[in-house]
Amino acid sequence: MFKKGYFILIVFLIIIIIPLFIIKGFFYEKETPIVVKVYKHKQDKIVSMELDKYLQGVVAAEMPAAYNVEALKAQSVASRTYTLKKLPQFGGNGCRQSGADISTDYRYDQAWYSEKEMKKKWGFLSFFYYWARISRAVEDTSGQVLIYNNELIDSVYHSNSGGKTEAAGVVWEKDVPYLSTVDSPYDKRHKKNYKHIKSINLDKMNRLLGRNISINNNGLGEKIKILDRSESDRVLILQIGDEKFSGQEIREKLKLPSTKFELDIDGSDLIFTVFGNGHGVGMSQDGADGFADEGYNYKQILRHYYQGAEITSIGEIKN
Repeated sequence: MFKKGYFILIVFLIIIIIPLFIIKGFFYEKETPIVVKVYKHKQDKIVSMELDKYLQGVVAAEMPAAYNVEALKAQSVASRTYTLKKLPQFGGNGCRQSGADISTDYRYDQAWYSEKEMKKKWGFLSFFYYWARISRAVEDTSGQVLIYNNELIDSVYHSNSGGKTEAAGVVWEKDVPYLSTVDSPYDKRHKKNYKHIKSINLDKMNRLLGRNISINNNGLGEKIKILDRSESDRVLILQIGDEKFSGQEIREKLKLPSTKFELDIDGSDLIFTVFGNGHGVGMSQDGADGFADEGYNYKQILRHYYQGAEITSIGEIKN
């Protein structure tokens, strides 16, 4: 009796179960994961890691982990798109470091945290909570990217737009249809990034700009004027004495958070009231968090900041 039952079990395995596994493996073979060659600029070395593993470190470094999960999801899709657009297999040129696809240096690409850096930033106990939130955001959007005209977009982003994003053409002199000016009404909820006041003495400004502007009897106000602003109210041209400076040049040399500023004069001091933080193009991270808190999901957030862009899967755009 035992031998008969054993025989029936073997036949069952051979005829029914094993073929099912074979068929499943044939039709549902898991795609080979995308591997990214990441240049860790602080250690001056290149390491390879799977895309979503890399993205967990990017989201941790680029957006506050306490933000709404829908905002974290929007960041995950934006960062995934940005990364793929750099990869040679998707038509990208890699990064400045030879042999790497992308760098951890935020000045050129996206910032990135290792688990050790996350624990240092959040604390050992908080690490597990924040890590779970970020992992969920990356996993729930796995494989999703942004495209325009069937091509990956330049999914740039910044901390805070000061209430309205900037058009790409104003910052980089190249118009991009999906990087236009849009309202970002919830930026002001994040006061730390929304408004800054910076006072700069005339002597310090002269040193930073490499100029020698002095005050005459009419005061400094006669010599400094904002001549032009963009649609999003960012300073395009600032006249100082007989010279004209771009808003971007003033931002960089005076180390202002953004080019969206008001200017007041107090004796020999220039008082800059600055709105927003960053170049202002693409998705405002603080704005995304505000939209999420108001009930918007990550797809709605992305479609708002990248006007006309579509969300699709990596498989749909592979060459």
